[in-house]
Amino acid sequence: MPFRLRLIRTLRRWHARIGFAALIFFMLIAVTGVALNHGAVVGLDSRQGHSKWLARWYGLRHEEPRQAYRTASHLLVAANGRWLLDGSAVGEKMPRPLGLVEIGDLIVVGGESSLHVYRADGALIDRLESYALPRVPLKAIGAGEGELVVQTAARSFSSADVLNWRLGAPKVVAWSTPTPLAESDREAYAQRLAPGISFQRLLLDLHSGRFLGSLGPLFFDLVAIFLTILALSGAWMFLAPRLRR
Repeated sequence: MPFRLRLIRTLRRWHARIGFAALIFFMLIAVTGVALNHGAVVGLDSRQGHSKWLARWYGLRHEEPRQAYRTASHLLVAANGRWLLDGSAVGEKMPRPLGLVEIGDLIVVGGESSLHVYRADGALIDRLESYALPRVPLKAIGAGEGELVVQTAARSFSSADVLNWRLGAPKVVAWSTPTPLAESDREAYAQRLAPGISFQRLLLDLHSGRFLGSLGPLFFDLVAIFLTILALSGAWMFLAPRLRR
């Protein structure tokens, strides 16, 4: 068999093998590239993936929930910047809570510089930042005589509607304090409150190869070399018969 014919057959076999081996990586680059181009439309930056192994892979510190805030009808568990209110996630990148209070039909969760106001079904009504509060940082929140009470470093303030504040507090205030979680509940809540990675960052790391750490870019460089070999071998197989004519 002539050398040229053997070379063409060998090139075709390896062209097919390399192309099939690289197919999964080309599809990964294409799919993640399209998703990233339309990330703002589908809100990839605001959606997060949560799992213990993903947190370990990215080196995120995993905080295990050990306590909860309770009222007569509601339960708040928080860890890793996430809140579970009555078992439902109500936010990402949330502050560490100071307390949970019921005021009429409202549920109020307090942080050092904000108050989150929810309906009884867990729907967010409003988030009051520091400019809407009488003083910050808040040290504690509680309830008394149908009013919300916040404690600052020096004074207490009360509000019946969580909007208008007056100096002072009712004579009797039930301050919200954490209670320990049962050992059997910690693992279940830890799974649900695992720290998250935004889908946009995850797709970007998959697209660039950085998901694999320091070896990722080198691996994708190898894939680029395969692509170059595919292009050159394909061009040679296409042009060689025509150049002999």
